[in-house]
Amino acid sequence: MHRHCRVGLFILLAVMGLALPVGAGSGRVTARVSLIDQNGQVVYGDWVRVFLVTAPVDVPELDLAGAEAVVERTARINTAHMDFFIRFQTQLDQDGYRVDDKLTRPDGSVAFNQLPPGRYYLVVTFPTMIAGQKAAWQVPVDAVADHTVHIELDAANMALRLAPKP
Repeated sequence: MHRHCRVGLFILLAVMGLALPVGAGSGRVTARVSLIDQNGQVVYGDWVRVFLVTAPVDVPELDLAGAEAVVERTARINTAHMDFFIRFQTQLDQDGYRVDDKLTRPDGSVAFNQLPPGRYYLVVTFPTMIAGQKAAWQVPVDAVADHTVHIELDAANMALRLAPKP
């Protein structure tokens, strides 16, 4: 392939976000946000803001024991999501906490490039709704030099998991 064509192709891929990290020793983290709807279909988190941060925040416990009425269950779920959101928002003001944040694409995917190796956390919080469900995640991910690490954000690793209805 002609040298100018290779350079042009690399520039095109970089603009589209498909090129690998350029920095020597940097890592890349990709993720896909999705949940399964009531019909068993995958619903991707489209236009969901995903944060990459340097430390976790305390996740409130979602206790639905004894909350048999829909109103009580809903109130407890809302309170847990708001508590998580407030704790997270408080941390965002701290220097060095937020590394980056991006919106997912229609297929629920997002990528964070040129990361120094180390432990990070992918966070999604209020007011995210997917497939009619409130959704929140805080998932650790280790960026590795010269590698891409992929994480699925789905029902299995949600920060606030719902117990089955009584």
